[in-house]
Amino acid sequence: MIPDEQASIYNQIVEVVNKDEGGMFFLYGYRGIGKTYIWKTLASSLKADNKIVIMVASSGITSLLLHGGRTAHSKLVLVFEDSTCNIHQGTQLVELLNQKSLIIWDEAPMAHKFYFEALDHSLRDIIKHNSTDNKIFGGKVMVFGGDFRQILPVIPRGSHSDIANAKINSSYLWDHCQVLRLTKNMRLQNNMQATDQEEIASFAQWIIDIGDGIIGHDNDGYATIEIPQELLIIEYNDPIHSIVSSTFPDLCHHHNDPEYFQSKAILASINETIQQVNDYILTLIPGDHILNYLIVFFMF
Repeated sequence: MIPDEQASIYNQIVEVVNKDEGGMFFLYGYRGIGKTYIWKTLASSLKADNKIVIMVASSGITSLLLHGGRTAHSKLVLVFEDSTCNIHQGTQLVELLNQKSLIIWDEAPMAHKFYFEALDHSLRDIIKHNSTDNKIFGGKVMVFGGDFRQILPVIPRGSHSDIANAKINSSYLWDHCQVLRLTKNMRLQNNMQATDQEEIASFAQWIIDIGDGIIGHDNDGYATIEIPQELLIIEYNDPIHSIVSSTFPDLCHHHNDPEYFQSKAILASINETIQQVNDYILTLIPGDHILNYLIVFFMF
C-alpha cells in the first residue's frame, strides 16, 4: 500500500497524465523521502495501462536506480553549446516522444536550466498535438525531481549568483511548474527499531536543519557547525583504527557477509585517506588480499 503522502502525489500526477492536457511538476524532497519509489510506481502503473513513460536522470549513478533509466544527455540528445536537443523529425525518438505519456527527470537541480529550455523548445517543435496552443514541452507531462540542498549546476569559475541563475527554478519554465513536496523520511521509518527511533529521527532532523541553513548563527553561505559530542570519536590513539573499529566492529568475523558491508560505510574527502583505510582493513581480513582490496575499495 502506498503511504498517504506519496499516494496523494501519485494520484495527482496520474490524473493529469490521463487528461492528456500536459503539465510540469517538480517533486521536491531530501534523500530517503521516497522519490524513487514514486518514479517506479508511476512507471509500473502507467505502463500497465499501455502508456509510455521515459525515465532519465542528470547523473549516471542515479539513472541506474530507475528501471530502464538513462542519463538525460544520452536519451534526449542534449547539446549544451547551442541549447538544443539533437532530435530530428522522422526518427524513432520523435515517434517515441509523440506517443509517450510522461517524462520523469530525476536529480534535475544538477542540470543547467538551458537543458530544460532546450527540451521545451524541441518538444514544442516535434510533438503533434491536437491543440493549437503553444504549450510548454509540447503539451506533454513532465515531472522533475530532486533536492536543491544537494549538488547544483557546475559553472566553471562561476560565482554564487551564476550558479543560482543556472538552476531550473531560475528558468521561465518555473512559472508553469507545480511544486510537490514529500516530508516523511520513509527510509528511516522502514528501518528504525523502536529502541532507536527517537535517536535516529533526531539525527535526521539535524541533517535537514544543516541543509536548510538554520544550524548555528546567521550566515551568508558559510557557517561553522558544531557536531554533537555523541557523534564524535573523542578518545583514540590511532584515528584510522578507531573509526574502522567503530564502523566495522568484529570485522574479522564478518568479512564474508555481504549484508555486513551493505549497511556500513566510511566516507573520506580525499583518495589518500581512502587508500590508508583500505590498507589497514586489509590487515584485518584473512585470505587473498587482491580480491579483498577490490571488495573493500568498492564498498567505500
